[in-house]
Amino acid sequence: MGDGLVSEVSGAASGWTGRSNSASSQSKAAAKATALLGNTEDAYGQVWHLPTDPGTLTARQMVDLFLREMGGPAGISILPMWLLKLLGLFMPIMREMPEMMYQYDRDYIFDSGKFTARFGIHATSYAQGVKATVSMG
Repeated sequence: MGDGLVSEVSGAASGWTGRSNSASSQSKAAAKATALLGNTEDAYGQVWHLPTDPGTLTARQMVDLFLREMGGPAGISILPMWLLKLLGLFMPIMREMPEMMYQYDRDYIFDSGKFTARFGIHATSYAQGVKATVSMG
């Protein structure tokens, strides 16, 4: 959670590409859950959602969590599609972004209740994940 979201607090609005509600898993918890599933024979052939905080956050709320933890000013700037395409003309890394934006044009809401019931592992909350991410520096 948080990879590439906020690289520094500089007083300017934080950038975000895409749309609001999206579930995410904290990386360490997701890695542990994936390893657990891969080593559980009776889990094969089933659909599993890795531990995901049951609450949903908008992009603005996620950025605000990071900024509060980092002591920065509130604010978010959403990059519109036309600007992403324009940036792609000059920045090769941005060239593929418009093609990938379908991932952000709808809400992703996951229910990891099945995983929690089977393995007893609960999701890391967004607040805990942000705190851990920021503390790693």
